[in-house]
Amino acid sequence: MGEGKRGKPRSELERLEIFEQLAAEYFRVVELFRPDGGPVPMDSLEGERRRWMELFRAALLRKFIVRDEHVSLKLVVRALRLCNYTADPLLVEATEAVAGMFTPEMVQGRRHVTPEPAPDHGRDTFEDVLYGRLLHGDADRFHRSAWAQDNNRLSAAAAQRFDAEQALRTALDVVRYAFANGLLRSPAVPTDDAGPPAET
Repeated sequence: MGEGKRGKPRSELERLEIFEQLAAEYFRVVELFRPDGGPVPMDSLEGERRRWMELFRAALLRKFIVRDEHVSLKLVVRALRLCNYTADPLLVEATEAVAGMFTPEMVQGRRHVTPEPAPDHGRDTFEDVLYGRLLHGDADRFHRSAWAQDNNRLSAAAAQRFDAEQALRTALDVVRYAFANGLLRSPAVPTDDAGPPAET
């Protein structure tokens, strides 16, 4: 499934500009809501609060790892390749390093099938929780995500999503480096400023 048209960035450079701000905001939110202290009982008030914070964090992370989102890591890597008009070797190497951090579980489309009943190993389709309970009220996904009432399973499934944070942090560093060093230009913009040749 390709990138949706609604709200699509006007250029690959704008995609990177938006990504830089949203990724920075994501890590700021993670920092601000990091739990204090050590482990707590899951059935305590603090345990419940932490569980909800995990869900919100996973919801914020979603836009960076689902394949057809406008600021997904997949599309950010593509934009870096297209906008690196100098072919800067450090930027090329760093971009490929980000691409190499992808895993099939991290970068996924919208094909979600959850067996019934949900497996015990924690690899449940976490999008069913997000779409059926947190972001939307999709009835099919709501029913498929009944396993989310199991706190241990829910925490295990959410934790798997956070493996993507290392790739996200690296991508943010790469984009910041590229902007700071003037290495990016929209592929729609000519590489020289001489303008069209004069008519003879």
